[in-house]
Amino acid sequence: MKNILVTCAFPYANGPIHIGHILEHIQADIWVRYQKLLGNKVYFICADDSHGTAVMLKSNELNLLPEVMIENILKDHKKQFKKFNIIHDIYYTTHNKFNYFYCLLLLNNLKINKLLYKKNIYQFYDIYKNIFLPDRFLKGQCPKCKKYNQYGDICNFCNKIYNSFDLINPKSLLSNTIPVLKKTNHLFINIKKYKKFLFNWILVSGFQSEVKNQLLFWLDNDDLIDWNISRDFPYFGFKIPNKYILNKFFYVWLDAPLGYISVFKKFCYLNYNYSKFYDFWKNDNDYEIYHFIGKDILYFHGLLWPIMLDVLDFKKPTNIIVHGHIKINGHKMSKSENNFISTKKWLKYFDSDSLRYYFASKLSFKINDINLCINDFLKTINCNLVNNYINIASRIYPFINKYYNNNLSNKLLDYNFYNFFLNKYDLINNYFLNFNYYKIILEINKLVSLVNKYINDYKPWLICKNLKKRYELHKFCTTIINIFAIISIYLCPIIPNIFNKIEKFLNIKLYWKKIQIPILNHKINKYKKIYKYINKNIF
Repeated sequence: MKNILVTCAFPYANGPIHIGHILEHIQADIWVRYQKLLGNKVYFICADDSHGTAVMLKSNELNLLPEVMIENILKDHKKQFKKFNIIHDIYYTTHNKFNYFYCLLLLNNLKINKLLYKKNIYQFYDIYKNIFLPDRFLKGQCPKCKKYNQYGDICNFCNKIYNSFDLINPKSLLSNTIPVLKKTNHLFINIKKYKKFLFNWILVSGFQSEVKNQLLFWLDNDDLIDWNISRDFPYFGFKIPNKYILNKFFYVWLDAPLGYISVFKKFCYLNYNYSKFYDFWKNDNDYEIYHFIGKDILYFHGLLWPIMLDVLDFKKPTNIIVHGHIKINGHKMSKSENNFISTKKWLKYFDSDSLRYYFASKLSFKINDINLCINDFLKTINCNLVNNYINIASRIYPFINKYYNNNLSNKLLDYNFYNFFLNKYDLINNYFLNFNYYKIILEINKLVSLVNKYINDYKPWLICKNLKKRYELHKFCTTIINIFAIISIYLCPIIPNIFNKIEKFLNIKLYWKKIQIPILNHKINKYKKIYKYINKNIF
């Protein structure tokens, strides 16, 4: 049995959960569910990223104390994830005492290891809002490739890293004005000494090839620049003790990843099991840690996070699984352009399993952007999920109900055909383990097509008219129901609500480890519509 800790990137505590968040959590949740089916012990944790300028500004806009706002948002975020069957062992906040403890511990270790220094720098300042501008509240031209509309830290076009004051023609996103440069004093981490350590760590990792190549690109091109870990007042976050620097706060990107540690510690504290915490985070053990993130935060997780862990003498992640962005009808998801779908809006029109299935049909070990297109979505759900797969049960049930009083026979008609589906176990298992969910959906579609062809070729609607063939028809229907159960087990981590309905229909608990045991001499329940066609449009 493996012991596995799984995390997703923490959603920001200044707005609702949207389908971009859900993509990542679905990717992780499917893998977590599958690992549990194999009998592994998995802890799935997450939290709200509750600090930073954006949180402060949103609380000001709502005329609420930041602490009140983040508590309200935390409750809503937890509620939304549950509606998509995303089940965390703990969902917490980075605004907690354990997190502050690790911020201070990291700072102390940095000082002991002579990695910490103060430096006067110039930063962009919005004179209309009276605030130093974080990187993500600045846009301008990339100083490397001159591409327009780039943020103040990294270019989404050439992927180069730079300091915000190097941005060309900068503009404040808060006031839509040109900011000024203002002198300020900050704390920096000297991280350049870690270049060799990072090279060696990345080279032996099991990262996706695009992840490995991008991280090595940054290292090869000297993009590992010393890291400013402090922020000026006004700011909502943890205060840095004055003995290190006066009147500054920890940068949100320092305390946010430390939340992976502190939130799990909170979980262990609630469950009276501190030893479990150290089992996962101490070096040199066989416990595994997986981070699921979007490609836009790879620099922090792939380069800065392992340095922080090394300074703390904690275990590095086993793997970092990176996904692309969500597009809606070919356009980047954006609130300002009204191209944005919150989870609440989604659930007004559709259900959670439809999105889980659709995203699964697109997710792979590659970092590809996913385009949520209404025509493709409707075809995927109505044709593949409903008409081809779920319709198998509705095609066969009338015969079992009419002629056999909902009872399955004591034998299958075609064990070779049945075993063909069982023998896909290893293939499906490999796809799950390696995060290639789209291949699972492709394989299931092939299997479903074979089942429907088998039904069409056998023609039970004609066979049933021959009384001498009724015994054979019984075994045929039982064979199809058993194959339907096998396919359902293959899909159960992806569509949990539908799977629960199928179990109720079959009147039995379906287990991954007992997939080879056929369902015989068993009474199934009355068939009720498991899923219906989708014809709505919110795109």
